[in-house]
Amino acid sequence: MKKLVVILGPTASGKTDMAVGLAQKFNGEIICADSRTIYTGMNIGTAKPTIQERNEIPHHLLDITTPDKPFSAAQFKEAAQSAINDIQSRGKVPFLVGGSGMYIDSVIFNYGFRDDMDSLQKGELEAMSLAELRLLAAKKYPIEFGQIDNKNRRRVEQLISKGPSKDEDRLRAKIDSLVLGLDLNKAVLKQNIAKRTNSMLSKNFIQEVEDLRTRFGDTDILSHTTGYSEIIDYLDKKLDKEDLELTINSATWQLARKQLTWFKRNTSINWIKSENEAVQYISEYLEAK
Repeated sequence: MKKLVVILGPTASGKTDMAVGLAQKFNGEIICADSRTIYTGMNIGTAKPTIQERNEIPHHLLDITTPDKPFSAAQFKEAAQSAINDIQSRGKVPFLVGGSGMYIDSVIFNYGFRDDMDSLQKGELEAMSLAELRLLAAKKYPIEFGQIDNKNRRRVEQLISKGPSKDEDRLRAKIDSLVLGLDLNKAVLKQNIAKRTNSMLSKNFIQEVEDLRTRFGDTDILSHTTGYSEIIDYLDKKLDKEDLELTINSATWQLARKQLTWFKRNTSINWIKSENEAVQYISEYLEAK
C-alpha cells in the first residue's frame, strides 16, 4: 500500500534534522513543504537544508522558482503530488516535511483549487491582502463566509485557519497519511529561535538579502518573509543594527505562534517530543496493511 509520512512543526523546531534521520531509517525521500525554500537564493534566512543533508537524502521542491515569481498553494499541491507519486513508484517512502500549514493541508486534505485562485494564493496568510483572503475564504467556505464580518481581516483569517466550527470532516486527513507534529516546550522553541537567528546573522544573512535585492528588487516575497523584511528595514536605515537580532527573534516567534495556531485545527496530528516516538509511529504505520 502507498504511504505518506508528514513531519510538521513551527519554525526552528528541528524538523529538518529529524526528517533526515527518519528518511534514512525508513528508505525515504523528503518533500519540502515550505513556502520560502522553494525560492532560489533564499538560503540562509529560510534555514534551507544544507548540501550535506541533500546528499544524504534526496530533497524535492527546493529552488524551483525565483523570489520575483509568486508560487501558489495550488501549484505546490500539484508539484508535491507529482513528487509523492514518483517516490512511491520507486518503492520508497515520501516524507512531506515543513511548517507551511496551507501547503501541507493542500496535500493531506486534498484541497480543490480553482484556476483563478492560483494567481491570488500566496501560501501564507500573512502574505495575502484582505481582498485575497476574502476570495480564498469565500471559495473554501461560501456559506460561513456570508455569516461572518468578512471585511474584518482577523475574522476572515480565523475562518481560513480554523475552518467552520461544525465542519469536522475538514479536520481529518483525506488521504492515507501519518501526520506527526513536533511538540516543543515554548521556552526551548524560543531558545532555538534565538540560536538560529544568531547563526544566520553570522553566516552573512545580511549580504544574502542585499544580493537578492540587487537581483530581483524589493519583491513581495522578500518583504513578506520573516527575517528578510527586518533586514530590509535595517538596510533602509529604518532599524538600528543593535535592534536587528532581537527584532528578528520577535518576528520569528510570532510566526511560530501563527503556525501552531494553524496546526491546532488539525485533529489528525500525532504530537511527538522525540525521534524515538516518531520511529514507533512510523514503524506501526508502514507495517499496517
